[in-house]
Amino acid sequence: MMNPRKATWLPGMATVLAILACYGTTLIVGLLSLLGIALAVDERAWAGAISLFAALSAIAIAVSYRRHRSIWPTLAALPGLALILWAMYGSYSRLIELAGFVLLIAATLLDWRAGARSSATMDDILWIEARELRDSLARDRKPAVLDVRGADEFAGPLGHIVAAQNLPFNELASRVHEIDALKEEPIVLVCRTDKRSAAAASLLHQAGFRHLRVLRGGMERWNHESHPIEGVRPR
Repeated sequence: MMNPRKATWLPGMATVLAILACYGTTLIVGLLSLLGIALAVDERAWAGAISLFAALSAIAIAVSYRRHRSIWPTLAALPGLALILWAMYGSYSRLIELAGFVLLIAATLLDWRAGARSSATMDDILWIEARELRDSLARDRKPAVLDVRGADEFAGPLGHIVAAQNLPFNELASRVHEIDALKEEPIVLVCRTDKRSAAAASLLHQAGFRHLRVLRGGMERWNHESHPIEGVRPR
């Protein structure tokens, strides 16, 4: 399966190739005919190339949903692909073909815009200090605390913050649906220091979580300042 972060260029490239395969070929044949050169085109192969690139674009846009969590590009791409395929293999109509490409281009632009917006809003990590988190947990509206260490660390000598939920970083991508209810809630991410929790903040942001902060210094800092934990402190 393609990695959506590494394939941000693919929808646009495939859309351009589909347009060139369709209208670029027509233009070349027309120009050559004006020069008295007849060029025979295998219509089946031509339709196949157009359909292949259009399908690749639509699939890449659908996969990009995992990156920016916007459904609108896919909702534009799939009807566009259907119209192009109908024009290629059903009942040809230049108007239907054109409508399909308009929708595919619109989907590509929407995908690019959604991806740019998603990347731009997590340029800087939002940090929270241990003392600030301790005070926040004493208020009525507490942030959710998500500890991304492994289960052995969570139950280990550093302990864990009271009421923290354990979701190991190496399982986060596949289990993120388990915390969908927290998408609009404040979340503080915790690990031993703050490296994994910072990476987890970026991953969760890509998944649509917007109110994320990272505990600076992690459980090492939390223990050093003697804040409450569940578990046993090291001697």
